[in-house]
Amino acid sequence: MLSYASKPCVTKLRGARVSYSACTRLTNLFLQRLNSRHCCPSRSISATCRKQRATVQPTMEAARLRRREQRGKYDVDSIEAVFADTFFSHVSYVDDGLPQCLPMIALFRRVWEQQDPVIYLHGHPSSRLMEIVRANESEQTSLKGEEINGKPDTRIRVCITATKVDGLVLSSAPNGHTFNYRSAVLHGACSLEKDREIKRDVMRGVTNHIVEGRWDDVNPVASFQVALVCVIRVDVLKGGVKFRAGVPGIQPRDITKDGPDNEVPPWTGVVPPREQLDEPIPSGLTDDAKVPEGLLRFIETRNKAQRQYAHAVAK
Repeated sequence: MLSYASKPCVTKLRGARVSYSACTRLTNLFLQRLNSRHCCPSRSISATCRKQRATVQPTMEAARLRRREQRGKYDVDSIEAVFADTFFSHVSYVDDGLPQCLPMIALFRRVWEQQDPVIYLHGHPSSRLMEIVRANESEQTSLKGEEINGKPDTRIRVCITATKVDGLVLSSAPNGHTFNYRSAVLHGACSLEKDREIKRDVMRGVTNHIVEGRWDDVNPVASFQVALVCVIRVDVLKGGVKFRAGVPGIQPRDITKDGPDNEVPPWTGVVPPREQLDEPIPSGLTDDAKVPEGLLRFIETRNKAQRQYAHAVAK
């Protein structure tokens, strides 16, 4: 459960009083879809692997806001909800002194009980980020925590972001225009995932991130594809969510300096966006196949949840 959903207090956002529950009351609709995504099967991880990783897993720090602290959330559920509801994320890293940013699918997972979250990224071994992480690991004999046994953590660092726009917020003056949104930012350290079963589970999670339950509706993955794919595990070191919800604020004006207001008052309010999945279009390559009932349910459920959430946070 979101840690802030039960708080009765009220925050003030751009002049609008918005309860914490008002901006998160429908987030549980998205969280209900997470149980099938965020836990790797216990069979995927050996006892030795569990023990080793339990000693190096860092404690996630809060990436606290410098301004508008009331808009920040730092619990794992809040972060997870944003990544679950966003198809694409953006992964930033430094390559030979130059900043790079790639759109990627970021699979959010909580692998074990009472452990910090991890992000899994996948791609072709020849992609640049995969090459950098692999080259860095080949130079290291041990990848440990931030400062364990006197050895610093030298893993490649990345920043991963996911953003969801929930409304176009139209104020009475230009400087008051903004968006209702949820934005998650994670900072982490990369390592190659070599466990074949975990790689397979990541492929399952990525497939189901695109369409819930899709993994079970399609042919089993070819063994050579599991061997070919490169998977990076990102241990989350720091993370947080920034959000805005509610109506716009009315911008103050000094008519003696700025002139009179418009004769006709400007319309103010929120325009909820609709990220809607449309009717499936067949490829023509499998003419005998029917659209799965699960796919139709997924489209209907996601469209409804998107609309309900955007309308809820517009008030």
